[in-house]
Amino acid sequence: MSTGAAIQVQGVGKSFYLYTRPKDRLKEFFTRRFGRFYGREFKALQDITFSLQKGDSVGIIGRNGSGKSTLLQIIAGTLQPTVGTVAVHGRLAALLELGSGFKPEFSGRDNIYMNAALLGLSKRDTDERFEDIAAFADIGEFIDQPVKTYSSGMLVRVAFAVQVAVEPDILIIDEALSVGDIFFQQKCMKRMRELQENGTTLLFVSHDMSSVRDLCNIVVYLKQSKMVYYGEAIQATHLYFRENNKKSNIHVENKSSNSGQVSTKIKDALASEACWTRNVEIHDNESRLATIIGLAVLDEDQHPITSVRMTGVIIFRIFFRTHVSGKFNIIVSLQNRFGALVTAVGSCSQDAPPPDLDAHSDHIFELRTKAMFEAGEYTFSAGIGPHGGSPNMPSSNGDRTPWVGPFSIIWPYDKEWAPFLGLFGPPVEIKYVANVEELLSC
Repeated sequence: MSTGAAIQVQGVGKSFYLYTRPKDRLKEFFTRRFGRFYGREFKALQDITFSLQKGDSVGIIGRNGSGKSTLLQIIAGTLQPTVGTVAVHGRLAALLELGSGFKPEFSGRDNIYMNAALLGLSKRDTDERFEDIAAFADIGEFIDQPVKTYSSGMLVRVAFAVQVAVEPDILIIDEALSVGDIFFQQKCMKRMRELQENGTTLLFVSHDMSSVRDLCNIVVYLKQSKMVYYGEAIQATHLYFRENNKKSNIHVENKSSNSGQVSTKIKDALASEACWTRNVEIHDNESRLATIIGLAVLDEDQHPITSVRMTGVIIFRIFFRTHVSGKFNIIVSLQNRFGALVTAVGSCSQDAPPPDLDAHSDHIFELRTKAMFEAGEYTFSAGIGPHGGSPNMPSSNGDRTPWVGPFSIIWPYDKEWAPFLGLFGPPVEIKYVANVEELLSC
């Protein structure tokens, strides 16, 4: 890996002015010199300072509106900072907004040559690389059709293929790959790793924390336009999950004489930073058999967690209030980041029947399992219903929480052999049987 600074960001801030009415912008144009302002200042970035070395792979994370895209645009040079300076050393290629830099009326071929020229390639250089670019984009005969006829997936294929073909010193990717199909995403990830190995500095914005951890050794975490963390990827993503999973303590309003107060013990338990709570009204009535108040995720030592190592133990703790007496089943469902159901398991599948529970009382169910799923981000939901009802869904008079999370399953693929590859790891037993020759000679 080569040494030296690739990007230096010093005290960068960016402000925009927001106007209530369009005509206020015009009025301010004529009155600004007299100190008359009609807009209000919005600070998209405040005092951002960091330095990246050549060959660094840097993820930029944060919630929507935190300033990620604004920062990338300033580094790419398409936006000027209000204050501060940015120094970029080396050829920079950026895939920012989908379709940016493309002429809709031009064909894909023409846009490739135009963008390659903007990135510093001569026509001869582009001629030599065109076949590789077209093969990577893999859109067939559409390469000679106007870009305005492309789907978003085809557009990002061509755009990414051009950016990586120039073998830039610095590559910036801002969420654009999320519109591609999974096979193209995998091809892009492989290509970015090849560029990393060759010393390219990577700036990568994504809400997919598993991709950030997999690609990046450094993470910049932006929150409300400020940089709140700069350092190791795993620590940054853990901080991101922990801060974004925090909820206010449960609040229960008593609006009728038969409303129930949640016990102090449950309120204390729900104060955990890794516990999701519901601001619900608890009414002891017959329309709902029970109400789920909160969910906690714990490790084997009963510590709150927002992530777990693959194959580790996860305990889902479900706090609920009963409105009638009887037996209840609980169920926990997990979704992956694409919204596909990964699994749904619950007490109905266990041999031991649930106990009889008193009405108008608070209870806790726990579901313990192993994280036998691929590394990545998941959301989960809990449901409760009467014993003997549907094993997969609570009945209409049961209760189900919204999907909450994200919860992360992690594994250091670059340092250790994973216990399994693919989507999940089934129970398996492996044993050595015998030497074939010895077995046959018996």
